[in-house]
Amino acid sequence: MKKDNLIARIKGLKSIKPEENWLILSKKQVLAQISGIKQESASAPVFVFSWGYKLGAALCAIALLFSGVVTIAASAPVDSPLYSVKITLEKAVIALAPANERVDLQLALTQQMVNDLTKSVGGAYNQLAIEAINQNLNEISVQLHHIAHPSQVAAVSERVQKDVLRIKEELQQVPTDKPEMASSIQKLADRVASVEFEIFALKNEAEDKINNCPAYLAKSLAQLEEKVNNGSNLPAETTAKILSQLKEADDYVANNRCVDALVILDKVQKELED
Repeated sequence: MKKDNLIARIKGLKSIKPEENWLILSKKQVLAQISGIKQESASAPVFVFSWGYKLGAALCAIALLFSGVVTIAASAPVDSPLYSVKITLEKAVIALAPANERVDLQLALTQQMVNDLTKSVGGAYNQLAIEAINQNLNEISVQLHHIAHPSQVAAVSERVQKDVLRIKEELQQVPTDKPEMASSIQKLADRVASVEFEIFALKNEAEDKINNCPAYLAKSLAQLEEKVNNGSNLPAETTAKILSQLKEADDYVANNRCVDALVILDKVQKELED
């Protein structure tokens, strides 16, 4: 297959326009989806994990229990040498968590670490907690950027925004009598503010895509056509895969599911860039 096949499919997709009642049909559908995600999050227990995750976490705990450490480490204050064991255990729990629950878990553990800092009297072990909080914030940011669907981005970002605000407020309660501690906490506060801004930007972009999906769709199709036109012929297998994805996007647009089509096109663009 040559790139002509792809161009023909893209042009066919461009000819299908979301209906004028997009704002009262597809947008309502997407917003209902966001509302469902929020209600699901609010009505569910704090964390509901798969049996595989629970088993893995239990095995980690049992392994440390046999060394006579886990019970003490779980409640260790920041100033304790066992706080490093507590952080290691928490990292293991995060690593075993299902991908869709990892952000919430990391936020909860990060809030707990900040709370631990408010009870500290300063010292070398504070830096360990600060570094762990920084790492968690970086990983949370990366995970949010990897969410593809605007409705999920909007729902998750709104939830994360509230948690980050709580972290920001609690940081102000951390004792900063020592100059080095004051400097470290200020840098951490700056990082929290940076993540807060990133989340705000992601949420705004997601909502803009939902509200103005047809415009984003037209732009994405134009970019896709340009990439295919300017590139060399793709392998037959790659072309067949992209054609199948474009057909899926075609069906979404025809059924007024503009945002779902946009997600497919974004995926195709990334595959062409790789």
